[in-house]
Amino acid sequence: MTPVEVRVASTVALGGAAVFFVVGLVLWRATGDTDVLKLPSFVALVELPVAAALLLRLRFMHYPAMVVFILVALLHLVIVLADGPSWARVASGVLSAVHIYGVVLLNTGPAREHLGGPR
Repeated sequence: MTPVEVRVASTVALGGAAVFFVVGLVLWRATGDTDVLKLPSFVALVELPVAAALLLRLRFMHYPAMVVFILVALLHLVIVLADGPSWARVASGVLSAVHIYGVVLLNTGPAREHLGGPR
């Protein structure tokens, strides 16, 4: 049985990608610029396989998943510091915190044992 920590980390990847894409869609509708969808689409293409790999217990994805979460969290922090609508910056701040939480979850004992990391 998959530990709760791994299921929540997978939800962070899946939900974070979905929320970021929705934010991009709203920005696209507000500005009319389709370029705002490039980054959310790329993040979704990276995070969706990570979520699936964690749920499928692909042991080699333990550390790459943490790296992806950290990089996406840093990306969201850059968005927070950039110009843009305040609601989008707040959403990116929340998404950054959620991705850091995903890293913490993947570092717990049950997740490490399930994914075959160091004990």
